[in-house]
Amino acid sequence: MSPPAGDQTLGDLARAVRVVGPDTSVGTVETLLQHRPAGTPWLVVQGAEGPVLLGRGWLEALRAGPDDGGPPLASRRVEEVAPRGTLVVPADSTVGEAASLLAERRRHGEDVPEAIVVVCPDGTGVVPVATLFEQLAHHYAYRAVHDPLTGLPNRLFLEDQVQPPGGFRPGTLFFVDLDRFKDVNDHFGHAAGDEVLTQFARRLRSLARAGDLVARLSGDEFVLVTADRLGREEADALAQRILLSADAPVVVRGADGTEELVTIGASVGIAHGPAGDGPTGPDVLDRLVTQADTAMYRAKTLGRGRCAHFAPELLEDREHGEAVRARHLLERRLRAAVDRGGLSVQYQPVVALPSGQTTGVEALARWHDAELGWVAPDRFVPLAEDTGLIVDLGRWVLRTACREAAGWPVPASGSAPTVAVNVSPVQLVQRGFVDEVVAALTDSGLAPDRLCLEITETAAITDLAATAARLEELRGLGVRLALDDFGAGHSALSLLRHLPVDLVKIDRSFVERVTTDTADAVLVRLVVEAAHGLGRKVCAEGVETPDQARQLVALGCDSAQGWLFGRPADVPALAVPPARAEPDSVSGPAPLPLAGSDEVVVVSTPGRVITYASATAGPVLGWLPQELLGASVLTLLHPEDVGRVVAGLPVARDGGPAGTVHRALHRDGSVRWLRTSVQRLTDASGALREVVTVSRDVTAAVAAQEALAESESMFRHAFDDAPIGMALTDLDGRFIRVNKAYARLVGRTPEELAAMTVADVTHPEDLAQDDANLAQVRTGTVDGHLVTKRYLRADGTAFLAQVHAAVVVDRAQRPAHVFAHVVALRGDVPGVPPEG
Repeated sequence: MSPPAGDQTLGDLARAVRVVGPDTSVGTVETLLQHRPAGTPWLVVQGAEGPVLLGRGWLEALRAGPDDGGPPLASRRVEEVAPRGTLVVPADSTVGEAASLLAERRRHGEDVPEAIVVVCPDGTGVVPVATLFEQLAHHYAYRAVHDPLTGLPNRLFLEDQVQPPGGFRPGTLFFVDLDRFKDVNDHFGHAAGDEVLTQFARRLRSLARAGDLVARLSGDEFVLVTADRLGREEADALAQRILLSADAPVVVRGADGTEELVTIGASVGIAHGPAGDGPTGPDVLDRLVTQADTAMYRAKTLGRGRCAHFAPELLEDREHGEAVRARHLLERRLRAAVDRGGLSVQYQPVVALPSGQTTGVEALARWHDAELGWVAPDRFVPLAEDTGLIVDLGRWVLRTACREAAGWPVPASGSAPTVAVNVSPVQLVQRGFVDEVVAALTDSGLAPDRLCLEITETAAITDLAATAARLEELRGLGVRLALDDFGAGHSALSLLRHLPVDLVKIDRSFVERVTTDTADAVLVRLVVEAAHGLGRKVCAEGVETPDQARQLVALGCDSAQGWLFGRPADVPALAVPPARAEPDSVSGPAPLPLAGSDEVVVVSTPGRVITYASATAGPVLGWLPQELLGASVLTLLHPEDVGRVVAGLPVARDGGPAGTVHRALHRDGSVRWLRTSVQRLTDASGALREVVTVSRDVTAAVAAQEALAESESMFRHAFDDAPIGMALTDLDGRFIRVNKAYARLVGRTPEELAAMTVADVTHPEDLAQDDANLAQVRTGTVDGHLVTKRYLRADGTAFLAQVHAAVVVDRAQRPAHVFAHVVALRGDVPGVPPEG
């Protein structure tokens, strides 16, 4: 597949066009248009104000207009009656820029033209709008099989390439895993990690020979697949070059803006494909990836920074072999349990504090295997995530929990219990996950607000923006959301600001020592206060003793779960447990919010005078903290928003649990977009004491959102409102989508056509030719057709039209759909009434 077309220039796509002078008569233009080739049915008149596009549609509309009593139309100068609004762009404009201009026109209510006039160095050309959209479609198809960060192909691309017959035959596969990459993310931030991956991808690509394939599988894992089978010495030499490229230092920019030099290194595993004309296909690729992965881990155990070849002896090593066999057995049994319903769900109560009343349960997957006995969740859940079984497992738990919870009795209190279901990061990124949640709720009849989905910080920090967007979708359904195991890994309070969760669950590792370790008690209190300040509730996990429960009540926890309140059971106990004594409360001053290294913290007085600014004000807004002390907060706002703030009017672009998005002014005069959360601190009397704002620079995200909105607008309107007829069908001629112009041509509505085929609107005498053309398309004999055929309107009349039908291929480059542009022609057709 060729590279994406998003940056391709219109000069590359422009077609030659006939240019006429402004004094040319309309009659001459009409003659020239009638003889224009089908590919460029336009002329350009070079008027006083620039080029103007002339087409047959314009000419027909001109002749159908009222007679103004002037000279005959045919003798009039074309400049006098030329249309307005021609879109003219320079040849170095990109496809993406031209698409944005079309979207801008549509946003202002202007029609989308049939073609764009391109001013080239050697003359004037045109680019049909249909061609522009075809290039953009190719661009998005390219992105589906390529990693957006590094530009390398992904695993899906590799699997497509090895598809028989005639697929790529893997020779030798090098599995590359970067060493110490996690340290880069932890110490310098994910932006620095992305830079490391991008630079290493360029280096690895430079080592590949013509015909070799380089791909990024996931995270910091890459593969290089040679087109021929290498000998051991040749493979070792290439592996050493890969190791040297990984050892070369990389310059990254830290979160504070300073440049750092980091060295990571890599471990390489090598596996060889079948010799000669052996088999090919995804199975061979999977086997090579598995073997090279096994060899890579052997290289890591030998000290990293080296390579290892796969050999059967690796699996014959007793300790390693037993672990591999045990894992394979566990995977095989788990797959069978998921497929055949060998799992169960137990429920652990969640209670409110300090009352101890059960308010809900957490659904927990359990597995009892006839051969292995009870298998602990900490064994089979990670395995399910590694193998992809977690998608099916999670879907089953979700549907089972919803179905059973819908049948539980409502307690006397009248508050129906909630059911919490854990969601794996693997599930959350699945494109159809939201639809699965909707299906589970619909099929069970469970009210959305009785379902709580629990995600871990792993899912959140992998791609915070994408996770927040997905959670907003779920929250829009009415589903509750919880951030699980908070504090177990690298959880930051920034997650609470950016993720639209309702509940924060403190990890059991903190609860275990909450009565014996002052530091853990302080951390729990900090999390509770920060969560409450952001409108979240807090639940403590793993509560086993009354002392822990009393301490958690004193620290302000809203709810808890653990063996003290009930162990997981097949049928949840929803009765109210005996009342417990409420422990003494713990008082203390509220700590200031903590901020991440990429957030700006500003503290100000009720009069908006800044008393504190974090060091991040420099890289984000261009001000040193000491320069802001004593200044007004209004200094940091966009000038157009200052008056609104003073008047008490909103200035936010949008708002939500993660904070409001608004404009700020950088010291250099440029505009920044910030997402800001505000906490107002009061004294004992309730009077406002200080205002604490925590802001993150989201300028890039806002720009991306605006670009996405433009792109969506363009695609939504360009097809439906195009002036020429457009139709998308499958290979059997069934309509998938038609635009308004096409529907008008055949005298039907788009809704009527959705239930029809092309044959239903084709003149009977032209059906045989249509069938022959489709047969060529299905077999891949041709890429499309340019034909003249007759259509039937709903009233039975026929009209002649020119049809340009192009084949749309799927990911495997097989014909999948037909995209047709239809233009009605004037003239008589033997035996058919002419078009009115």
